[in-house]
Amino acid sequence: MGLPLDGRKFELYTIRDESTDASYGAYPADRSIEQRMDFGFILLDKPSGIRSKTAAATAKKILAPLGANKIGYSGTLED
Repeated sequence: MGLPLDGRKFELYTIRDESTDASYGAYPADRSIEQRMDFGFILLDKPSGIRSKTAAATAKKILAPLGANKIGYSGTLED
């Protein structure tokens, strides 16, 4: 018995072989700061001893003056 995808053939597409229509978006490196703030995310290595809710509230206080109006968290593993 094998894995469910054993034997299937896949094609690999790389970004340099593809193009994008500017009306549908931009490559990450070409996005403005405003676009990154509206649609981006930050990976935060939360230190042990503080709750995820506290870390998100602190991030909101720091990023609100820069225009971030929505801050949330996911993948919580409390210690």
